[in-house]
Amino acid sequence: MVTKVLLASPDERTLERMSQVLAEAEAISLVQVVRDASSVDEALVRHPDLDVLVVDEQVDSGRGLAVARSVGAANPLLGVVMLLDQAGPEQFAAAMDSGARSVLSRTSSLAEIVSRLESVAQWVAAARSAVSADARGGRAGRVIAVAGAKGGVGTSTVALLLAQSLVATRSVGLVDFDLQSGDLAAYLGVHTRRSVVDLVDIAGEMTGRILRETSYDVPGGLRLLSAPNDGERGEEMTARAARSVVNALRYQYEVAIIDVGSHLTEATAVVLEEADAAVLVVTPDLPALRSARRTLAMWERLVIRQQAGVQVLLNRQNRRNEVTESLAAKIVETRIAATVPDGGQPFESAMNTASVVTASGPAHSAAAKFAAVLAGSEVEENPADAVDEAYAEATAGRGRRRARGNDDGQSAVEMPVAFTVALLVLLLCGQGIAWGTGYLLARNAAHEGARTVGLQPWGPATAGSARTVALDELTGPWRSGATVDVSPSDVSVHIVAPTVVPGVRLTSSVSAQVQREQ
Repeated sequence: MVTKVLLASPDERTLERMSQVLAEAEAISLVQVVRDASSVDEALVRHPDLDVLVVDEQVDSGRGLAVARSVGAANPLLGVVMLLDQAGPEQFAAAMDSGARSVLSRTSSLAEIVSRLESVAQWVAAARSAVSADARGGRAGRVIAVAGAKGGVGTSTVALLLAQSLVATRSVGLVDFDLQSGDLAAYLGVHTRRSVVDLVDIAGEMTGRILRETSYDVPGGLRLLSAPNDGERGEEMTARAARSVVNALRYQYEVAIIDVGSHLTEATAVVLEEADAAVLVVTPDLPALRSARRTLAMWERLVIRQQAGVQVLLNRQNRRNEVTESLAAKIVETRIAATVPDGGQPFESAMNTASVVTASGPAHSAAAKFAAVLAGSEVEENPADAVDEAYAEATAGRGRRRARGNDDGQSAVEMPVAFTVALLVLLLCGQGIAWGTGYLLARNAAHEGARTVGLQPWGPATAGSARTVALDELTGPWRSGATVDVSPSDVSVHIVAPTVVPGVRLTSSVSAQVQREQ
C-alpha cells in the first residue's frame, strides 16, 4: 500500500531535497507540495485520501506549529509530521503538543524519513479502520432512508417531518438524494449552491469538515445536504460515492434522514441497502398502493432490501377516504407500520410558505411518534394508530364542548325519540317506493290498452278487449285493486298502491292517448 504525502514548506531548497528523497522511496508518493497554510486546506479538499501531512515549522513566517495544530484539529484522522531544523527534546515536545505524530529534521536520511512516514501511515490506517468498524457496529448514528412508492406521495414531506421531530433531542442531518427533482431546499426556504453531488470527487474520504462545508444550517437545528439545482448533475453520483456519503453521515450525526425519491438508481439502491431503516411512503389510492407492492417485490428480487425490513407509511390518510388502512395493507401485501393524516389547509399553507419546521398539527404529531420508533427511543406499540390519535388531538376542543352538553340521562331520553323518527322516515320511504312502482305499472298497462283500442274499430267488444289487455299487465295485489276506464280517445288505469304506512291511501293514475292508424 502506497503512503500518500502532502508537503508544506516555504523553502525552495527544502522542497527540492524532500522531493528528491521521497522520489527514491517505493512505498511513498509525494502527491503535492504547497507553500502556505491556505494552500494546505485546498490541497486536503483536492486529495481527501491523503495519509500524511509534512509541515515545515517555517510555514506562514514560522507559525508551522500553529498550522499543524489547526489542521490536526479539523482532520483528526490525518497523520501530521513536523519538519524541524533540529529534532531535539524541546522541539519534539513542542511538536507533540501541536498534535503531530512524529518529527523529521532537514538532514534526516532516506531510511529515517521512510521509517517515520510509514509508522505514521500505519497509525492512520489503524485509526480509520477503527472508526469504520465503530460505525458498522452500530455505535454511531442511525441512517433512515425514505422512499416513495411513486411520485407525488409526499416522500420529501415525510422525510422533513421525521427529521424535524427528532432535532430537539438529537443531532439530525437531512439529505435530499432525489437528485433529479429534489425540493427539500425549497420546502425549508434555503438557497443552495453546493449539493451532495459535489462529494463525488472526494468519495475516498469524507470528513466532518467536508460535510459541514457542503451542507447548510436550517433554522431549528437541522443540517441540510441538498440535491443539485441542475437535475442532470444527478448522473454524476456513483454507487461508491453514495456508500461513502452514508458512512460519513452515520459517523457525523446521531440520526440521518435520506430522501431517495421514487426512482431506483444504482446510487439510491446503495443508500437503501446501507441504511439502518427504510420507509416506503404510500397514499390511500390504488395506483400508489399497487406501485408500492411492485416496489417491495423489486427490492427483494434485486437483493436490495427484504420486505420484512421495510416500514410502509400511509400518508395523507383521512377517515373519509374509500381506501382504509386495512384495505391498503391487503393491497400492498404487508402491514402498515404507521399512518400520517392529511394536514389540510393549514399544512398546505405551511408548505407554501416554507414554514413546515416551525408549524405543528396532526401530521407533525403522527410523524413524531413514528420517528421516535425509527430512532429506537420508544418501543413500538401500534404506530398505525397515529392517525386516530392525531384526529383526536385536532378535534379535542370540539369533543370537550360536546361532552359538557351530554350526560347519561339525556341519552336515555333522546334514544326513543330518535328511533321513532327513524322508523317513520323508513316507512314513508317504503310507501313512496310502493307508489312509484304502481305508477310505472299503471303507465305500462294504459299504453297496452290504448294500443289495443287503436288497432280495432271502436265498439263494446273493443273496450272490453282493451280492459282485459290492460289488466293482464298487472299481477297480484296490483291487479286486485286496479280499475280501467276505456274511451275512444284514451285509456286510464288506476292502481291503489299497497299500504305501508297505516291510514295512508295512495292511488297511481295514468292515462294513455289512443293513436289510430290512418
